[in-house]
Amino acid sequence: MKQSFFLLFIVFALPISIFAQTGDIQGTVYQPGTEKPVVGADVRITETEQTEKTDENGIFQFTELPEGTYTFIVTHPLETTPTSISVAISSGDTTEIKIYLGEVVKLETIVVEGKRLPPTISRTEIRGSELLRIPGAANDALKGLTTLPSIGIPNDYFGVLYIRGSEPGSNLYYLDRTPLGYPFHWGGLLSTISSETIETIDIYAGGYGAEFGLDSQAVLDIHARDSIEDRFDGKFNLNILYSEGLLETKIGDKNYFSVSGRRSYLDLIVGPIIEAQTGQEQQFPYFSDYQLKFARPIAEKHHLTVNALAATDHFKIVEDTAEGNLPETPSTALFKNGFNGQGIHLRSEFTENLTSHLSLTRAFNFLTINFKGVVYETHTVTPEGEWVLDEVDYAHYDVNVKVPVYTFREDISYKLTPTFQLEPGFLFSFSPANSFEDGRFPEYGSSDEDVTTVTPITEDGEIIGEETRIGPESELTNIEEIHDEFGHDFYRTEGYLQGRYDPLAFLSIALGVRLDYLNVTEDLSIQPRGSVSLQLPSGSNLRFAYGHYEQNPLPYQLLSDDGNRALESSLTRHYIMELEHELSSRTELKFATYYKDAQHLVTPDEVSNYLNQGAAYVVGAEAFLRHRIPDRFFGWISYAYTHAERQETPDVAYRPYLFDNTHILSLVANYTFTPNFEIGAKWQYLSGTSEVPISAVALLQDPVTRGLNPLLASADEQLSTELEPYHKLDIRISYKWNVKGMKIGGFLEILNVYNRKNKIKFIFEEATLEVQGEAVEIERDVFDAPQFPRIPYFGLTLEF
Repeated sequence: MKQSFFLLFIVFALPISIFAQTGDIQGTVYQPGTEKPVVGADVRITETEQTEKTDENGIFQFTELPEGTYTFIVTHPLETTPTSISVAISSGDTTEIKIYLGEVVKLETIVVEGKRLPPTISRTEIRGSELLRIPGAANDALKGLTTLPSIGIPNDYFGVLYIRGSEPGSNLYYLDRTPLGYPFHWGGLLSTISSETIETIDIYAGGYGAEFGLDSQAVLDIHARDSIEDRFDGKFNLNILYSEGLLETKIGDKNYFSVSGRRSYLDLIVGPIIEAQTGQEQQFPYFSDYQLKFARPIAEKHHLTVNALAATDHFKIVEDTAEGNLPETPSTALFKNGFNGQGIHLRSEFTENLTSHLSLTRAFNFLTINFKGVVYETHTVTPEGEWVLDEVDYAHYDVNVKVPVYTFREDISYKLTPTFQLEPGFLFSFSPANSFEDGRFPEYGSSDEDVTTVTPITEDGEIIGEETRIGPESELTNIEEIHDEFGHDFYRTEGYLQGRYDPLAFLSIALGVRLDYLNVTEDLSIQPRGSVSLQLPSGSNLRFAYGHYEQNPLPYQLLSDDGNRALESSLTRHYIMELEHELSSRTELKFATYYKDAQHLVTPDEVSNYLNQGAAYVVGAEAFLRHRIPDRFFGWISYAYTHAERQETPDVAYRPYLFDNTHILSLVANYTFTPNFEIGAKWQYLSGTSEVPISAVALLQDPVTRGLNPLLASADEQLSTELEPYHKLDIRISYKWNVKGMKIGGFLEILNVYNRKNKIKFIFEEATLEVQGEAVEIERDVFDAPQFPRIPYFGLTLEF
């Protein structure tokens, strides 16, 4: 199957290679010594005689300029002397510049490199400003990623990211090089970071080089903004789900500071209403998060960044089980899951050829679960007619997990010759994980007399009335107790060496190896990786990649009482072919095929509990067509096909696994009519999925593994789910008003415009359960749950 996909790729993809190499330029003209834009300035290119005028924001742009250096002449009545500047235009790039009238050194050549990265296979860069404006994404950048090929499964409930058939727990997330150990609220509802600060996201879907480490099948590298043009910026959002605030400031001429935060508020509205009705303290489910960032240059060759972030999901529910005027015997349920992280990062450019990026980070994941419920209670009544709690017994279950992770990471790039670049790096981490689990579950057996009647009287013998003693006359028959304390120090050492060699102008080769060691398994894994990039005559890039990607067993598979300390890492080999072509400076086209072969997977075993005996494979194809017009339009069409099968043990056949045999098509478009008015639309189609265990979609953030893991794993044999064919259209309209130097805006989204009746199927398998010592037969049942109908969603924004 792998060979057939590659053959189809070659037949259809290779002929696309006949277009010219061009680039765009966009600039802003400012008044001398100020940040005020100049309206109506004339901008002329000497070499081509093209002219443009700056718009109301001082912006001009030229598109589809052949690669080369151009001289721009800017004139305006504010400045008697024309301002001249030379700029180098690169193929496939949009060069952005600032021009201050009269303050530019004439004929200075500027090459704007930005954050250009070496050619890398399967990397897609997407702008945060585009993602948060995608309809149906709730202004959330990571939710918008599901419109890209092979990322996520379109549906209305489960928002976690399945990338090229891999489980969400195998994705690595970084925010400015700080590990993001809690990427989603409530297992996929929304991301835990403010999308307003995101500049770009680099998605490495597979086949990436040795720079990224162990326990990963995909990497999302998120970059937040570290500079602004104005002295002070701010933005506040208010929508149905949450409120959000962002403040940014420029300290001096070069320093930057930002703070942002979000909080849902349904609990603040519903909670007091329920409390007033029940008289019980309630904390309805809510989420919150915040981010801080400080950036400043140190001398000319060093740049310091300090960041901090945190996210929490929380609820507390109190239910009074007493009836009528009986004394209160409340049952409680508390859940708190979250993360906080801090990082110090130093980027140094010692010479033109030698750069270093050093990071020291701390991440702290936590999970607290407390359940307490009444299983037995009796009451008596006093002669005065007052109920008194006689006996009560509770069941309780408590979990408390705290996992700090300290990481020291260094990445170096050294260009030895114009054609060879060496990239070594290392990572050390230490994680003293601690968890505590305690539970008590008493069982009571009823006697012949389940209820006792009590007649209260006064001291004078006056009968007040007939009252009933509540609760069965029961005896304690059994107590099941759970008590488990876990503490383990995890040490990890990782290192890599990678070389990039450009022997010819059209050929680039990257070869590397990564060495990883984890003290729990005491194994040293060696992971070779390599890629080849060919630039075809017209500028198209054809890339091939191969790599080993290992994943350690989960801690409970190794260290629990029923674990297996002899387990080893599983191995997945990636084979990838990709074609990337710039149809124009505004339009890009990508094709990709991939095959992932997984061996030595950890699966359950009747004798050893767990063994490295499983195998799996994933094969797929992708297409991605994206078009951008600066400040006017962005949009893309993406298509993905995935086929995945898994073999649990060597003596059973391969079976469909996760979201097998899916076709996903996404169309996204956003058009800006004026700087203050835009309309966007998103349409997605899913062909349907194979049946998967409920644990594949109901996920909980696990602090120990710092990944999403099954919440309902114990129910896999009884409960599964299947996504039926799905399609939906969402639209978004936004408008902003300029009011006294501020921008007040609003947006309206219509989700599921044509009210498609999408459904999710839940399958309850036939089973025999034991309830209070008796066998209860459960028949197989299929339940169709509706997804969201047509829903209006709106929000307000304030910018200054």
